[in-house]
Amino acid sequence: MYTLFTLVAIGLAANVLHVAWVGVRRALWERHHTRGTDGLLPHASAFSLGSGPVALLMVHGFADTPHLWTRIAERLAGTGAFTCRAMRLPGSGEPLAQAKRQSLALWRQAVDGELDALRASHRSVWIVGHSLGGALALDAALRNPDTVAGVAAFAPMIEISRRRSPLLPPAVWFRFASVLLALSPVFESCFSSENQAADDPAFTYTKDRFVPFCVYRSLFQLIRDNRSRAGRLACPLFGVTADLDSVVDSSAALRWFGQCAGPKRVRALPDIRHVIPLENGWQELTDDLAEFIRSHPNSKTVPDGHPR
Repeated sequence: MYTLFTLVAIGLAANVLHVAWVGVRRALWERHHTRGTDGLLPHASAFSLGSGPVALLMVHGFADTPHLWTRIAERLAGTGAFTCRAMRLPGSGEPLAQAKRQSLALWRQAVDGELDALRASHRSVWIVGHSLGGALALDAALRNPDTVAGVAAFAPMIEISRRRSPLLPPAVWFRFASVLLALSPVFESCFSSENQAADDPAFTYTKDRFVPFCVYRSLFQLIRDNRSRAGRLACPLFGVTADLDSVVDSSAALRWFGQCAGPKRVRALPDIRHVIPLENGWQELTDDLAEFIRSHPNSKTVPDGHPR
C-alpha cells in the first residue's frame, strides 16, 4: 500500500510540475505574440484566391496555419484555372481553451463543409494537403468519392518518422505520456513556432507552440484509420515525399501511394525537408501539380496556360 501511495504521489507531483512548467512557458510565449480580435494568431485565417472553374481545397498540417499555402495558392490562382481555398482546421491558431476542443470528428466535419461549399459552385474539386493535412486530404477523398475529383498529398502523415523516437514508436510514447500526465494534457511542441521559407527569409509566420493532447490523439486515430485503406483510393493522386523528412515516414507514404489504384504521379524529392511548400523548388512542384490536374479527364475544362 505504501508503494502505491508513493507512486500516486510521484504522479501527482509530476503533473503539478508539468502544469506549472507549461503554464509559465506559455505565458512567456503569448507575451511575444499578438493575437487578433478573433483570438487567432497572425495570418491564421482561412483565405481564398482565384476564380477558376476547378476548386482546390488546401489543408494545412499539425500546429500550422493556412498561411503555409499562400505562395502556392497565388501561383495556381494566377493561371486563371483554379479557385484556391486554404481552410483553417478547427482549433489551429486559436487560444488553448478552444484548441482543447479539437477532435478528428470536428476536423472531418470542417473539411466536408468546405468541400460541399466548393462543389456547389465549381465544376470539380480537388483537395490538397500537407503532413496532417495530407492525411486528412486522403481521408476526405476516401470518404467523399463523389465530391473529390482528385487529391494531392505533400509529405502525408501516413506514419510518424522514428528518427526522433528511436527506442519506441511515437504512438507508444504518447500512450505513456497521456497516462502519466493525465492531469496536464498539453505539450510544448519540439518544433519551432516560426516557419520560414528556405528560399525567402522574408516569408515567415507563427504557428502553434502549445498543443493539447487531443490533437495528438486525433492524429494517431487518423493514422490508424488510413493505414489499410490505400487500395480503396481510385481518384487521381499527386503524391510528394521529402527525402530529408524527420517528421513523417516518407517510406511509409511511398508504400501507401504504391497501393493506390487510380492514376497517380509520385515524386520523392531529394535534399528537401518536411515543410515542402516552403522548400526550394516549390514553383516547379506547383507547376507540375497544375499540369497533372489538367491531364486528368475530370479536369478537361481547365484552361490552358501556365502559372506565373
